[in-house]
Amino acid sequence: MTELSDSIVLVTGAARGIGRALTNGFLRERAAVIAVDSDPGGAEPFDEPDARRILTIAADITDSNSIAAARDAALDRFGRVDVVISNAALRQRSLFEPTGLSTVLDASDADWRAMFEVNVLGTLTVIRRFVPLLIEAGGGSIIAVGTSGAMTQTVAPGVWQASRSAGLNQPYEASKSALASMILSLAEELRGHDIAANVLIPGPTMTTGSGEMAAARAATGFVNPPYLRPDHIVPAALHLAAQRGMTGRTASAIDAVAWNVEHGLGGPELWHADTAPEHR
Repeated sequence: MTELSDSIVLVTGAARGIGRALTNGFLRERAAVIAVDSDPGGAEPFDEPDARRILTIAADITDSNSIAAARDAALDRFGRVDVVISNAALRQRSLFEPTGLSTVLDASDADWRAMFEVNVLGTLTVIRRFVPLLIEAGGGSIIAVGTSGAMTQTVAPGVWQASRSAGLNQPYEASKSALASMILSLAEELRGHDIAANVLIPGPTMTTGSGEMAAARAATGFVNPPYLRPDHIVPAALHLAAQRGMTGRTASAIDAVAWNVEHGLGGPELWHADTAPEHR
């Protein structure tokens, strides 16, 4: 792995949940972090006593000018960017309160447009603005936070099926499928610049509003899987952040839960939202 202690890392959707866990994880590795969020107000402070290594920016990933301003602020503070983590996304429960449940046909055209505007085009806006900085830095890593519902598996020669049921999670799952396709293609496009691009898939994660959503789902008879602490995604993210594009490796979509198990960091029971964060 490349040493991360002097890296400059951009995290979108950084104020809460997975984004906050990623920010704290990289700060613990002595990286500097540009923490971008559309609504950073009211969030808990990051676990970082040295304010020189954290830059918090309010920016909207669907607004190209806003992201350009964030890029310029990052350059003014740190001079370069090495890692771009696209975590910001529109969640199901933002469109379908309180349960976050919706089928393909029940979601309106406006719902579909809103989801793709943030999760696909918003991510693309960030990539367009920051890839030139990675090229100027001589290489780097792009990580997009995805979902397992976007993945397929081979069940017979020439036959694929969904890796799991989408679970009334549309159009979120569809937007993340498009995101995965975009990122895996981007990896091939940027390989010659020594830039890696990968998808990182968290397990079901406790974040703002998760408890209320789970209760609302239970009232409908929907069985929600146990939530994991957001920091379960950090070990795999640190690994991917150290990747580069000219190593001969193939772009991947990595399951953070399986990664932890494979590397001796514990299964879901050790990362359960109700357990102490001693294994993070």
